[in-house]
Amino acid sequence: MFKTFINAWKIPETRKRIINTLIFIALFRIGSFIPIPGFKWEVLNQAVQKSGGLNDLFTLLSFFSGSGRTNNVAIFAMGVLPYINASIIMQLLTVVIPSLERLAKEEGEEGRKKMQKYVRWLAIALALLQGWGLARLFANQGFIDPGALTIITTTLVLTAGSMLLIWLGEVFTTIGIGNGVSLVIFIGIVNAFFVGMYQYITGAAGDIQMWIKIILATIGGIIVMYFTVYAYLAERRIPIQYAKQVRGRRVYGGQSTYLPIRLIQAGVLPIIFAMSMLYAPQVILQIIAYAKNNPQWGPLIGWYKFANSIWYYITMFLLVVGFTYFYNSITYNPEEIAENIKKYGGYIPGIRPGKETAKYIAKVINTLTFPTSIFLGLLAVLPYIIMKYMFSGMTTARLFFFGGTSLLIVVGVAIETYRQIEAYIQLRHFKGYLNL
Repeated sequence: MFKTFINAWKIPETRKRIINTLIFIALFRIGSFIPIPGFKWEVLNQAVQKSGGLNDLFTLLSFFSGSGRTNNVAIFAMGVLPYINASIIMQLLTVVIPSLERLAKEEGEEGRKKMQKYVRWLAIALALLQGWGLARLFANQGFIDPGALTIITTTLVLTAGSMLLIWLGEVFTTIGIGNGVSLVIFIGIVNAFFVGMYQYITGAAGDIQMWIKIILATIGGIIVMYFTVYAYLAERRIPIQYAKQVRGRRVYGGQSTYLPIRLIQAGVLPIIFAMSMLYAPQVILQIIAYAKNNPQWGPLIGWYKFANSIWYYITMFLLVVGFTYFYNSITYNPEEIAENIKKYGGYIPGIRPGKETAKYIAKVINTLTFPTSIFLGLLAVLPYIIMKYMFSGMTTARLFFFGGTSLLIVVGVAIETYRQIEAYIQLRHFKGYLNL
């Protein structure tokens, strides 16, 4: 791995991309410390110490802003959360609205650009709505002045900060290495993990029982990471044989290849979908409760009881399983795959081309989806349950940084970034026909 990075640094183009990525990381880290105008930090610190629910809200925001800090009320406070929500909504709408489905599948690169434009506009609308809700929350809690001008200014600052971060992420996806939006969340998770571990280690001084828990949690985390990497890289290869075709004096085809079906095709998206559905009511109820200046509001207290019960984790598991099946159904189209194989003169050995091939591919996908959904469901739930009972007092939102969601995001982003670096190296050292 280190040899790959050294070789990448020796290539001028790749070195430039690495430097651009480091500049992007520095820019959004700086933005994570620039406070919004007129914010009263001393009031926030007092409120967070008194209210665990408010602490949960800021912890959840720090997950998507990439700062990893609980009391994160900087210009990048909302981070990439509006963009993620907009992407999820557009993916769901693509399945429901035929015109969007045609735009995404039939119009190629132009269709992709139009879809991205729709996602950005929807992200702006969601950022304005979320920014206004947070501004009202800040005003009612005394974090900012309650005047209309201050609320509007705070809303615009939060929205502008979020869109600036999203724009920077898209720009550096093009001129850097890796996905900029994913890197924001990746670095926030890594930062928060080490900060959290440092707090637990310093707090465990002289407490042998706590040290045993930390060591067991570390060993368990390494084992889970190993299986996560293994599952992320695993794939089922369907053999495909292409028949020979004679065109003039040349013979084409006749080669054997395979169709790769990844075990975890959906990546972390099913878990993020499930988390969004479970955390959206909590965030909305918290904003309403604190806007009412009543942290003990009945519906919010009822949600806290649900979030701390076994039914919460059962619901999360079922949602992850359901979203895994849903995502695989919209990602793979067995009829289209079978038609493409047939069009180019290919066939699966022992399977008739056409409908039989489509049925076989659908059977393979369904066979893989079941263990994948169970694995993702357990990965989303078990680390939460274990960490919650091993380290009492850890809030549900704080578990974001130690749970399976964070682990899968870190593994996925790291592997994809490493693959992209390898691709640049292979492209640079490809000699071509003239040097044979």
